[in-house]
Amino acid sequence: MEKPREWLREKSIAKKVLTESNIVLEVVDSRIPLLTRNSVVESLARERNKSLIVVLNKADLVPKEFLDKAISEIEKDFPVVVFSAHKNIGVKNLLEKIKDLSKDKPIVKVGVLGYPNVGKSSVINTLKKKKVATTSPKPGMTVGEKLVKLDENIYLIDTPGIITLEFQEDLALKGSYIPDKLQNPADVAVKLIEKIIQNRKEALEESYKIKVSQDPLETLELIGKKLNYKVSGGEVDYDRTAKKILWDWIKGHIKAYWL
Repeated sequence: MEKPREWLREKSIAKKVLTESNIVLEVVDSRIPLLTRNSVVESLARERNKSLIVVLNKADLVPKEFLDKAISEIEKDFPVVVFSAHKNIGVKNLLEKIKDLSKDKPIVKVGVLGYPNVGKSSVINTLKKKKVATTSPKPGMTVGEKLVKLDENIYLIDTPGIITLEFQEDLALKGSYIPDKLQNPADVAVKLIEKIIQNRKEALEESYKIKVSQDPLETLELIGKKLNYKVSGGEVDYDRTAKKILWDWIKGHIKAYWL
């Protein structure tokens, strides 16, 4: 498989940031914490013997019992901090861990890495208590690295999302790809719906006020009818419905989660 130029560029950024960093914060989405662990970031951190902390961001979107399971699994490899930029959860804990790892070092750089749209910029803004990094529900808004002073001797490095060698459809399921750019958004939405039905089908019922079918395609159609998304002739507009569902997933409007 030929490696795409975008992947090579982003791996190059990851290598550069990891080389410069003393500490690495790998930000993951608490709703799908194992799915958004980034193999590129973790393998490069191990190769360079860097201290890595997994930041379970968006923790306000999942229950504590689920977080406990995720922590138990991830802590087999790396220390974990439960975090919510939206609710200011875990800020003190993360700052303490960073400062503890920064002892006796004149200058410390902390690389903040992970998939697009896991909330890296939001984590930086929350730690800084000031909007210094661009945030957006649209994946891929951060362009290039940015240095942010956190303390007298601690600097955070904001980075673009780091992707691995994956298909666009798989990235979209992680909320890391813009739905409007997908060639077949309905296929991706059906996969997402199937996963949600397997793990927490009530999330779809809560979001769209429908009775979920066990058939993902039928559920997509039910949502389209509920939203009144139709093409000429009265048929459901599957692509428009799919994009709406995928955007709702990215924005955290669908309260589903799984390991």
